[in-house]
Amino acid sequence: MEDKIINLIVIDDSFDSEEKIVSTLRTIGYTARSSRAEDDEDLTEAVSSQPPDLVIYFEGMSLISLKGAVDCLKKDKKSENTRVISVNKTEKPDVVAAMRSGAVDATGFTDINHLMLIIAREYHSLKCAQQISSLAKSYKDSETRCNSLLDSSRDAIAYIHEGMHVYSNRSYLELFGIDESDDLEGMPILDMVAIEERDEFKSILRSYTKNNDDTKKFDTHLCKPDGEEFNGEMELSRAQIEGEPCVQIIIRKEDASSEELERQLKLLSQKDQLTGLFNRQYCIENLESIIESCEGGKCTAALMEIQIDNFENIKSSVGVIESDQYIIEAAKVLSETVNDNDILSRYTHESFIVIAPDYNKDNIETYAASLQKAVAQLEASISGAQINTTCSIGISLIDSESPEYNEVLARSEKALASATEKGANQIYTYVPEKGELTRHEVDTRFKEQLTDALKNDRFVLHYQPIVSLHGDTDERYEVFVRLSGNDNDELIMPQDFLPAAERIGMAIAIDRWVLDKTIRDHVKRKQEGKHTRFFIKLSASSLKDETLIDWLSYQIKEHQIAEGTLNFEVKETVAVTNLKSAKTFSHKLKELNCGFVLDDFGGGTNPFQLLDHIHADYLRIESRYMDKLTDNPQNQETIKGIAEKAAEIDKFTIAQHVPDATTLSLLWGMGFNFIQGYFLQEPLPEMEYDFTEMSG
Repeated sequence: MEDKIINLIVIDDSFDSEEKIVSTLRTIGYTARSSRAEDDEDLTEAVSSQPPDLVIYFEGMSLISLKGAVDCLKKDKKSENTRVISVNKTEKPDVVAAMRSGAVDATGFTDINHLMLIIAREYHSLKCAQQISSLAKSYKDSETRCNSLLDSSRDAIAYIHEGMHVYSNRSYLELFGIDESDDLEGMPILDMVAIEERDEFKSILRSYTKNNDDTKKFDTHLCKPDGEEFNGEMELSRAQIEGEPCVQIIIRKEDASSEELERQLKLLSQKDQLTGLFNRQYCIENLESIIESCEGGKCTAALMEIQIDNFENIKSSVGVIESDQYIIEAAKVLSETVNDNDILSRYTHESFIVIAPDYNKDNIETYAASLQKAVAQLEASISGAQINTTCSIGISLIDSESPEYNEVLARSEKALASATEKGANQIYTYVPEKGELTRHEVDTRFKEQLTDALKNDRFVLHYQPIVSLHGDTDERYEVFVRLSGNDNDELIMPQDFLPAAERIGMAIAIDRWVLDKTIRDHVKRKQEGKHTRFFIKLSASSLKDETLIDWLSYQIKEHQIAEGTLNFEVKETVAVTNLKSAKTFSHKLKELNCGFVLDDFGGGTNPFQLLDHIHADYLRIESRYMDKLTDNPQNQETIKGIAEKAAEIDKFTIAQHVPDATTLSLLWGMGFNFIQGYFLQEPLPEMEYDFTEMSG
């Protein structure tokens, strides 16, 4: 059992009393760190050395009175709340007089058990008071942060008490064209609703208040003070302001699918949360665009992968979390050094990528050296330590002969590996070997191969289980497509042929083949008495395919497919880039009782903003957060926050690429709903996973 430690000062002219108290406390489970005082000078010195929890004052001290001891304690902020217990050695104490002098209680020393009970009570009271004080401070800090978030929120938010405005943030004022919050305070919320809708709004507000609902959303017509009307969605929820219950109102104008909103959401999804640079996904999207531009021979470019040298040593020196400060500083230095038209992204935890247009083999290494110099000159002060290191750079050139983006990235990684083999602060440029395919040659080869595969059923589906962490034994499988190679035993992975399929316009046909085969698998399993839920990836092309919903609706009716059987996965970045299509598609899927999954969720700065416009049932966390998760507190904090927020809004969370039992345990503690990964099972051509294994 954990010791209860009491910092104690005994005011007495004898050592015996102190020793007896300390000894008796030890027998009942307390450890006393005690000191003795005989006058106010001793007491002041003891307090400065160790602020006391309790003071035991023995009556009859000639050099300091009980009141004098209490007054002395109150002079020092560290001891102003210390409890003082008065003790009489020989006779029954005057409890009233002692308490009027400032003691919390008084007792005789002839029955030390009574003193022990008083000490235990006051110690418990003190700890409760300290906890209350800490909680009150936390509450105040939390309230301050909440107010700050409300004030800076882009959502229009107001608090209503008995139908009157008591708070409104800046976005709310701007929405209604009001200059100051004082102009709105005390104004009825009814004044903000169009006249023809006020009776209905009163009824909704009255019903909401009476029924104690959690959240309610509805569309209405709103009215500015100048009479201008606009459509908006109003969301009601319970809140408090200064301890008083009230109703929080959030208003969103019905221009959510406007080009400006798409632009803002897209920008948020492109940013790395730690550094503010562009993220990995944005880097890949722009790399594809650069490769396309260079394919026609109009320009050249270079991709530089920059890795911080000795970063593991930095982490060991200052700690994992503190080492991120160096990454932030390095990002700032690089962003100040790169050219204006370059694209600088954070690629992995300690590496960056620069896409540099208009560079070639003759001048790129000089440019790379300038970036190395900037990093080498950085001296970051972290936790009192001065951190200075270098970086290594791998270069991949982009021209009319370059292959697709994943091969260009692979080349830069090979170049970086060659650079680091040479030592720290090195540069290496990858030179393609003779016979490596160009991008055009890759597309031409795959066009023939994919056309043949569609005609002759040469695609193969593999299935990976998605397993509940909370006892749900329903079968869930993610569907993966493979392409049979010339050798029937060879399988070509999707990352090798799907990018080419998108470029040459064959992605929709492949998605439709996968869907058709999955539905046939479902029918077969239903005949065997099995109910399986399938999770099927969709390309950006299929998301915009207006014929897909009608085809899907027919298939669901024809085969009597149950609710929740088909779940469609779209990457967060694809959904943001195609917001109108994603919004329409997700809501139509809901009408068909199909699920919608936002894949690689959490990459943007404010990913949950996307859920204001897209209906999603599942959120699958971006795979990069799973990289060495058990050793990365920052990623743990990030995905725990995502899981908690998702639970609040009734969204299921899926963690992918789970590598081991330790990570599984960590995710369970965070409240994740489902996991998948090679630790459970790799994708296989048969669906034979035992979903009851983890139900206990």
